[in-house]
Amino acid sequence: MTGPVQERRFALTDQVRSVPPNQTEEPELDLGRVMRAVRRQLRLILISGFIGAFIAALMILGSAPRYVAVETVLLDEKRADLLDEVSPLPNVFQSDSAVQSEIEIIKSQDMAYRVVDRLNLDENEAFLSPPVDATDQVIDWLFSLGDPLVALLTPSAPEPAPEPTTAPEDVSEDDVPQIDAKPSSRDRAAGLLRDRLSVSRSGRSFVIQIGVQDFEPVRAALIARVYGSSYERFQLEANRQVAGNAAEWLQERLDVLNQQSLEAASAVQEFRAANDLTQVRGSLLTEQQQSELATELVAAAANSAEKKAQLDSMESLLERASEGEDIVTVPGPDGREQELTTELRRDYQNVRLRYGSLLDQFGPDHPQVQELERRMEDLRDALRSELVQATEGARIAFNAARSREESLRQDLEGATSMSDENVAVRGRLQQLESISDTYEEVYRQYLGRYQVAVQQQGFPIASVDVISRAEVPTGASSPRKKALLVAGAFLGGLIGMMIAAVRELGAKPVRTPSTLRKEVGIDCAGLLPSKKRAEGDAERRTRARTLERLALSCEQYPSSSLGILIGIAPLTNDDDGDDALAEDLAAILTRGDRRSVLLIGDKTSFDAASQQASPSGGVTRVSMQAVRDHHDGQVTAENELQDDGTIVSELRESFDFVLFQMPPLSQSNRSDANSRACDIAILRVPWGRVLPGFVSDALKDNPTFEARLSTAVLEGADLRMARRYMGQGSYEERETYA
Repeated sequence: MTGPVQERRFALTDQVRSVPPNQTEEPELDLGRVMRAVRRQLRLILISGFIGAFIAALMILGSAPRYVAVETVLLDEKRADLLDEVSPLPNVFQSDSAVQSEIEIIKSQDMAYRVVDRLNLDENEAFLSPPVDATDQVIDWLFSLGDPLVALLTPSAPEPAPEPTTAPEDVSEDDVPQIDAKPSSRDRAAGLLRDRLSVSRSGRSFVIQIGVQDFEPVRAALIARVYGSSYERFQLEANRQVAGNAAEWLQERLDVLNQQSLEAASAVQEFRAANDLTQVRGSLLTEQQQSELATELVAAAANSAEKKAQLDSMESLLERASEGEDIVTVPGPDGREQELTTELRRDYQNVRLRYGSLLDQFGPDHPQVQELERRMEDLRDALRSELVQATEGARIAFNAARSREESLRQDLEGATSMSDENVAVRGRLQQLESISDTYEEVYRQYLGRYQVAVQQQGFPIASVDVISRAEVPTGASSPRKKALLVAGAFLGGLIGMMIAAVRELGAKPVRTPSTLRKEVGIDCAGLLPSKKRAEGDAERRTRARTLERLALSCEQYPSSSLGILIGIAPLTNDDDGDDALAEDLAAILTRGDRRSVLLIGDKTSFDAASQQASPSGGVTRVSMQAVRDHHDGQVTAENELQDDGTIVSELRESFDFVLFQMPPLSQSNRSDANSRACDIAILRVPWGRVLPGFVSDALKDNPTFEARLSTAVLEGADLRMARRYMGQGSYEERETYA
């Protein structure tokens, strides 16, 4: 059973939301935590962005300015159509592949050689030796460091084979290309020119943009213009060369076809004269006779079929009349009804109408009815007689048509039997005529193509046109200073964000009291600001509040009339610890000289003679060495107090609070000895230097100290940085910056 879809909510702060036991906690986006992380790492991101912008500025300063001039060329379709009318080979500029082919022609090495030769760039030292950017120099230097390894891994080049002293017999020396392994200045200039050339198509149009990049703006515009004119000249030369080659080849074929056509026509005439084949109106005499007889035979056969159809129709009507059916229509031999037959049919229909009317009125016995019946019978006999005569006429016409058809068929068979004897001769004649016609047609087509090719050789039209001349660029196209600075700052900031993300996603050191409470499980009185920074109002308030919390933690320990031993232990042996912590805490515990406090420091902190009460009131300062001298033999180790039943009891009876410094908690072999002598332990944790796991492990190694631990304090804190790790609007932040 499925329940309703629960709405996902995104927590904007560090508020803790309770989750029902039958539901799982949904992932939340803590925007407050994200914003605090950004605020914490903002300095790193800004520094990274500044470094990226600085590197980009160095690249800009070390880069030589480059200028780009653009020449715009149009592939003219109208001119291409005009060339199609006079060209033996069609121009195809309509396809994308054709436009791409033109772009590759512009990029070709042959076109680069043309421009180099026209401008003598192979003799221009400024063009052949361009300035090198500082960035390229650094990159080349870095790559040069690996040249020894590359040379070690590169196999030795094979020895060149000896060149043949003589060329083969079937190949002339002029046809063998000569290859120079060492590039010339012309090759270098062409290579540099192709590297600085950019050719692109404008959208899906037939416009091509030729861009040339150079370190001098005037030279860039000049090279771009020469590229456009060279490409236009190349098109003219290509059209003329194609037309010239086609004309030469067509001339050779025309000579051969002319001779073959003459020989074929002569063979036809000789064969006609040898076989006495007379031709009348374009065909042989026997063939003309056969054609006329065949035409007449077809007409006679059609006439016979028509007469046969008329005879069959007459006979069918006559058969129906003999069976007693009334026949009132008699067609004539030509298919139309005769005038007499029309009158008889009209009289018969009138009499039949009168007969039917009188029969209905008077019955069959009436004299007029009987008279009309006899009249109808006479009219039927007359129509039947006319039908018999018409049938005989149709039979006579059919016999005449069939006789003519048979006569024509016999004549055609006679003419055909006579022409069958010369079938082979006529077939050979047709073959010779077909060969002659073929040679004549091919010769005519080649002659037309030859005329077109000759016309195109002097046709001064190219299929391209320069529509926009290259102008001298007014500003450098690269380096693009603003874009490069923005890109450098962006990439630097992006790298900084990646480093910040790694730092945020990794383990974080202890920087807030809440971290100790949540991840270590111990109480923390607060922060003690670092002495390295200038002390302000926030630092003074935070320090006073933390010391007050420490004092309250010590005063809440349950005790009768005996004093309380308080041990203060640093987590690590850190030289940056707060040395005034014990002094300030002792001053607060006196509560205006109402209590006596003994402060035991190390042997360098106090003089052994200073065992009297301080001018401020009930704080007595002694060194550990003084305690050792007073209780000779009871304190066996340096900076350690061991409870043998007398020294600790004496201290409890003499003072309300006894504060003494303990060795670092990380030195577990010495910490537990002092832990057994104290009632309350205070842990000093360096701010932002240790991980929560480090604190937990140190407490596990000192179980006696952990059992007596009352609270901890974070010392050496940077309040401005610590605020970035506190929840916005939390009690911790408000108390720190109240």
